[in-house]
Amino acid sequence: MLALRKRPAGERPGFKQRILPAVKREVDAQIQQMLHLNTETEAKMGAPVFNDSDLQMAGYAAALKVLTGFTSIGGEDVTSFALRPRRKGETTVVDEIVEQAAETANGLLVPDGLESETWAAISGIQRFYLRMLDMETTGAAKLDNYQNFAKAFRVADYAAIMASIKPNAARLKAVTEFKPRDLTDRTELGPTPLGALIVAIQEFLADKYAEVVMANLRDAVPDYLGLRPKLIDMTSFIAAKARQPETRSKAEAIASRMRNQRLQ
Repeated sequence: MLALRKRPAGERPGFKQRILPAVKREVDAQIQQMLHLNTETEAKMGAPVFNDSDLQMAGYAAALKVLTGFTSIGGEDVTSFALRPRRKGETTVVDEIVEQAAETANGLLVPDGLESETWAAISGIQRFYLRMLDMETTGAAKLDNYQNFAKAFRVADYAAIMASIKPNAARLKAVTEFKPRDLTDRTELGPTPLGALIVAIQEFLADKYAEVVMANLRDAVPDYLGLRPKLIDMTSFIAAKARQPETRSKAEAIASRMRNQRLQ
């Protein structure tokens, strides 16, 4: 109800091509305002006001604030549309616009310690793992958080990378808890650069020769040279956020080697 906007008298038609930029601006302004309040409150009181789930939901609310200002969208009356029963599997223009709002919000929720360029370049499953890894450092353990972000990042099977899905004791698999079958080309995480980094850290933990580990990593990541700055960023992030001290140490060792590599 808070998202509804009182419309002035008369018709106000809207079309997707014009609504999408308006939604993006509204979502961006809403999230930035909340992030600013978080910064101010954290400086004064030591804790932010809004958590990631609040910010995510604010993206949906901002989209609805824009949408409810129109009498019709794409030639369809908004009131009739809202009252019409949903058809299973149907994707409407409103769904598309709200999805765009979620994408905009998620793009702004960069985990603390990760570069925005890296965040923008990585896929949903990688965003999910790194975002939740960051949240776990604050003690977050509610399954709802994982489910909401899995949906937001379009993760097909988030349970595959979870060590626990207990309602109040949920957590990701640590680097050491991934099995070889979890990181194959047939899994969601396996073919990604983050999947290759997890394998590299495991190999370092298993005391494989560093030169072999780095060669394997280079072979496993297409366009390694182009992605190298982002690989360094993600590895450094794991070094800062992982629970196990040894994992943090090995991740930092890999990040250091990538920084100092001589590239042909």
